[in-house]
Amino acid sequence: MAHDSELLCTKFLAPAKVALISLIHVYCSHEIQSRSRISLLKVLLQWIDGKDTCLSLFGLSDFKAQLSDILCVDGSNAYDKLLLKLSYISSMDDLCSLINEIDSDFFKVSSDSGNIAISSTSVVGHFLRRCYVEFKAMEFDERIDLWKAFATFRYNTYNEIAIASLHFPESILSPEVLDSFAMEDVTKMFEFQIEYMQKQGCSLPISMIEILDKILAHSFRTPSSIYYIRFLHSWRCGDYQEAFENLHRYFDYTMHHNDKIFYQYALLNLAILQADFNCFAEAVWAIQETIKTARENKDNICLNFSLSWLYHFQKSHPRECPPPASSDDTTVQFLKVKAKETGMVNLQSVVYLSEAKSMIMSGGNATLIFESIMKSAYMNASINLLESVGAQFLVQATFWSRLGISILGKFYTDGFLDLFQDSSFVEDVVKIACRSAYTLVTCGQYDHALKIIADIESTASRSLRIHQIWVTYKTLILFKRAIRNERMNEVETLSKRLNSMPGVTEDCHLDINVAQIEYYTRSGNTELALTLSAQYLDSAVADDLDLYNQLLVGRPLRGYTLLMRCISIAEKSSLVPAIMEALCMICEIFNAIKNHQQVLAILDATIPYIVECENAELLGKAYYETAKAIIGAGDLLPLVVGEGKEGGAEAKGRIVHAIRYAKLAYAEYEKLEDISRMLDISSMLARLYHVVGDHGDDRDRTAMQYLSLRQMRCDARRFGMLTV
Repeated sequence: MAHDSELLCTKFLAPAKVALISLIHVYCSHEIQSRSRISLLKVLLQWIDGKDTCLSLFGLSDFKAQLSDILCVDGSNAYDKLLLKLSYISSMDDLCSLINEIDSDFFKVSSDSGNIAISSTSVVGHFLRRCYVEFKAMEFDERIDLWKAFATFRYNTYNEIAIASLHFPESILSPEVLDSFAMEDVTKMFEFQIEYMQKQGCSLPISMIEILDKILAHSFRTPSSIYYIRFLHSWRCGDYQEAFENLHRYFDYTMHHNDKIFYQYALLNLAILQADFNCFAEAVWAIQETIKTARENKDNICLNFSLSWLYHFQKSHPRECPPPASSDDTTVQFLKVKAKETGMVNLQSVVYLSEAKSMIMSGGNATLIFESIMKSAYMNASINLLESVGAQFLVQATFWSRLGISILGKFYTDGFLDLFQDSSFVEDVVKIACRSAYTLVTCGQYDHALKIIADIESTASRSLRIHQIWVTYKTLILFKRAIRNERMNEVETLSKRLNSMPGVTEDCHLDINVAQIEYYTRSGNTELALTLSAQYLDSAVADDLDLYNQLLVGRPLRGYTLLMRCISIAEKSSLVPAIMEALCMICEIFNAIKNHQQVLAILDATIPYIVECENAELLGKAYYETAKAIIGAGDLLPLVVGEGKEGGAEAKGRIVHAIRYAKLAYAEYEKLEDISRMLDISSMLARLYHVVGDHGDDRDRTAMQYLSLRQMRCDARRFGMLTV
């Protein structure tokens, strides 16, 4: 579409559709090779009936790309025959004859074969009938404009037409420049743009905005869908007021032309918009009105979707919602029945996945959780619903990670990013990538995690809310790294930034709280750490939030009794990582009260499970407590602290065994860049090497390592700078 040309807006007919009528003539003329006729018919059907095809905006180059490989009987191709056919349209009279004779050319019985060329009830026949009727309805001046637009459409290929034909029409040498488009095709293009924006979660590029403005400036009416496009664009850009106004304008126009059957969908969009901008009270009111209106209009599809949305909203924001009229189980069962009655397979899939997620959060039976996930996966596969794969894989990754099989959880997140990223919603892609990156932090792979975060920056920037999720996780990863590096200046800055982050998800909110509790504990502010932990735990219990999160935050603060209770609850719910973490803390308590044999027995049984969890901090703690227990069980502590006499071969053997575990612990904490823990272990190793006596090089190297770490910690605390 030329930037300096005039634009002609028609209701249906456009130059590209005139070219398509000529191409149908070529198809019916038996000039195409038999083996190529089906290929040509596929192209015709794709252009006529394709949902993502805006035919009136086609140029001849688009025809050439599809038709050059379709061969004719005489050795030429379908594009050459099309150019030859177009060259015969040398005047407006020829154009009128081409369309006026559609009935006799295609729909009448041939005297030779006794057959008709095109059935009037077929897709192609319906298109030809529509062209004929629309052309008859055009005024004379509109037909003149259509001819001018057709001459412009053909102008850039006059050299090819001259080659393909024996004569060269004068009418195409210097036509008046006039581009055109059909309103029906533009409306179809707008609908495709809406679908794309909803799926990709993106705003409109500037070039597309300019094209839309130019089209609308020359159209004889404004399609209501343009306001929905502007609503989505403003929403993605974070402009609440503009989004609100365009949403109202869209549904005002829609209701004016389609009565009031769309009112409930206006309210549904309003509820989602309000929730996205953290206006939770307004969102609850809008969704309740949606449910009432959908019931009045007997719109079961909208009603079921609204109930499902409200259920998820209540689970995510329990304080902002009124108490539900029924329990979660009753709501889920009701949605299952209604989804099955109305044949909404996609809603059935969402309900089964919601049931699985609810059971994971409440610590339900692992077998039932797996069954619900598989039912949801089956529903997605039965209708090829690729858009729901992201939510399904995220729940599966969480499920396997909480069973202590982290490798399977990583398999699902990596598999999604490799195979389904292009066909899924952008929000799912960003959430899974962020969770995958944050999981790597527990293994000490900070650089790899930050690389994953950096790779999706352009994707996350398509929407303000999605970008907030991305920024939060990036800041959280840097915060965890700074805590373990003891860069306190950076930690304080990042902590303030995390506290001011808007729109933080519940899972991310927990990770932030756990990281801040660790920060206050390491900085010696135990009272504040206890207060924050108690506040979050009380809030989680009151709001009935994730059981695993409750166990995670309540971990070491009330000692042995709380840990045993944590193990009991986690065992019933198969929350293996929580059990392992509680056992490591119990071992720390047992070492403190000199019950070393019990520690060795516990850790000997649990370390294989801890390895499967792929948590470097937990594994390092287990190895470190094992080393301390070996020293304590052999009564070697006086030797280590320099208060006893030199031991025999058996004592040295035990110390060498303890050194082996201390080295393993050091390797895990080195992955995490945890300077404080590395210092503690280096100090222990230096003393152990001194007692053994015959590892002089190792002792000196460990001593130098210890001094280097002390200097690093002093520098980090004194001069720690931001790495953002």
